[in-house]
Amino acid sequence: MDDAYREAEAIIEKAKEESEFIRKQCINTVNDLKNKKNHSLSKVKLSSSHSKCISREEFRARSEILSRKEEIIKEVLLQIREEFFCLPKRGDYPRIIRKLIVHAVRHLKADGEAFLCRVRAGDRALLGHDLLDGIGRELGKGLSLDQETAHIVGGVIVLRSDLRVLYDNSLEAIFERNRQKMRCIAAECIFGKE
Repeated sequence: MDDAYREAEAIIEKAKEESEFIRKQCINTVNDLKNKKNHSLSKVKLSSSHSKCISREEFRARSEILSRKEEIIKEVLLQIREEFFCLPKRGDYPRIIRKLIVHAVRHLKADGEAFLCRVRAGDRALLGHDLLDGIGRELGKGLSLDQETAHIVGGVIVLRSDLRVLYDNSLEAIFERNRQKMRCIAAECIFGKE
């Protein structure tokens, strides 16, 4: 996580520098246009035309800045996604998956008494009978491992035993549920509160 944090900070720093460079370019363009306008021989006739030109250039510059910012945010989110999807390779992943199960069962607590935990094939060994029994006792619910495997990067999908209600706590679902929040945080970290 420290490496991911340092990498995210490096991306954010690069984005800030690029944003500042673009902003300065836009300011220079607007100043150049304003200087041309001030040196015009026929200020009265050309002022309307220059104002339109300046407005057009300012709009173009703002559009370009927004487009670049969007590209930077997409790149940051892609890096975050890649790091997040590497969680199953970490040594503390069994603790993480346990927390994801507890969170999902608590979310579904009112929807039943018995639940199935569906995980990817590689995670089945992490969810032994003792672990699920322990979580079940802690939450006052029956938990067992679903025979079907999930086609997910990691995490867990918890289903009511009749398979009619589920809570998707896969890494993919968690990322998507938090995408907008991460966009906002990334934008604020990179560009400040503009």
